[in-house]
Parts: sequence; C-alpha cells; structure tokens
Amino acid sequence: MTEIEILKRIYPSAVTFAGDWQKQMAEVKNLKLKEISLFLTCANFSERQEIYQALKKTSVKSLPHVHLRHDMKEPELDFLVKNYKTKAFTLHYQCFNLLKNSKHKKKIFIEINDGRQGIKDVNLLKKVGGVCLDLSHLEQFRWHNPKYHKKAILAADKFKIGCNHLSAVRPGGKSRHLAGKISELDYVKNIPRKYFSQYINLELGNSIKQQLKFKKYVAKLLFRAWKS
Repeated sequence: MTEIEILKRIYPSAVTFAGDWQKQMAEVKNLKLKEISLFLTCANFSERQEIYQALKKTSVKSLPHVHLRHDMKEPELDFLVKNYKTKAFTLHYQCFNLLKNSKHKKKIFIEINDGRQGIKDVNLLKKVGGVCLDLSHLEQFRWHNPKYHKKAILAADKFKIGCNHLSAVRPGGKSRHLAGKISELDYVKNIPRKYFSQYINLELGNSIKQQLKFKKYVAKLLFRAWKS
C-alpha cells in the first residue's frame, strides 16, 4: 500500500466534544473539503440541525463516518446515508439496544471504550457491523488497563473492524482529544496493520488545518511501519 493510498483512508473531523464544530466547519468550507468525518457525541437534536445546515453551506459531499448519539432515530440515519453516503456509524455500547433493529445495523460499529461505555458482552457485536477500534483507547489500555486491552483485542480479532477513531496519546499513555504535539500521534506506528480499517477518523478538537497536517504525518508513519 502506498502512502497516498493510506492518506485517502484518514479523515479530518468536525467534533462536538473537546472542539468547536462551528470553527471547524468554517474551515471545512474555506478549504472546500469534500469529505470529512463527523462526531455528534455532544450535539442534541436542535444542535444537530444547525450542524446539518452548516454542512449544506460547504463543499462536503460525503461523510464516510458519523459517530452517533443516544437520541438519534432511524430517519436521521436515513438522511445521512442518502445525502452524505455514510458507510460507517459508530456508537457507544450502552446505546446498543437503541439501534439494534435499524436497517443500517450492519453499518453500525460499537466503539472500544471503558467504564459504562465499555463493551460488556463481546458476542453482541455479531448483531451489528462489528467493532470500531479506537486506537488511542487501545494504547491507553495497553499502558493502564490490561483487562480492557484484552477485551479490545478479542473483539478486534473476532469481528470486523469497520472503522477507527484516532486521538492523541500523551507520554505515560493518557488518551486525549486535543493534540498538543504532533508526536502524540507517534504511537500508531506500533499498532499492527490488521487493526486499521478503511476509515481512520481523527477524533480531535484541533483545527482542520492542523488535522490535515496530522493526517499527512500519520500516513507517513504508517507507510514506513507497514513497509518494514
């Protein structure tokens, strides 16, 4: 796989947690980007309508990945698939039952997480598309929580990895959604290639301009790691 092919699998994101989606969307518009990822983690129904209106004013034609929220219903997923060709939805485990009967359930991937959002029953993933392997969570678990790390690897080895989230990891293994230094993304080079999907989504509150730099940096890291 070439560096350019890897680059095409990495998406900058507008986020609603640890970031300012309005500023990010303005950048998306100014840069005339056609594809981004969207994290609706903290946006209630009315705010999501604002986000969709802002999207209409950009050049975005595709949202390959959208992170869902607990209060989203089937018509909203229909809208995203129809208008923005969404291929992968991600969802926290505690929201699993809300969309398990969705017509889009094979596009839904349950995020590897911890605490109340952690996967309690790995076998339930067979009812949806599979797993979303959050790479920064995986690295944090490797440092601090062997139990969750083992469960994440079990899920990733047993089920389809439909997409990835990628945040920063600080020295000492702490995951965070805002990169202070570009080197906080270096950990990805040590994760086996088989754990990377077609959709690698930057879950960062950093500006889109910074995310585009991060995207090139990560693509270079992965190319070198996978080549060797």
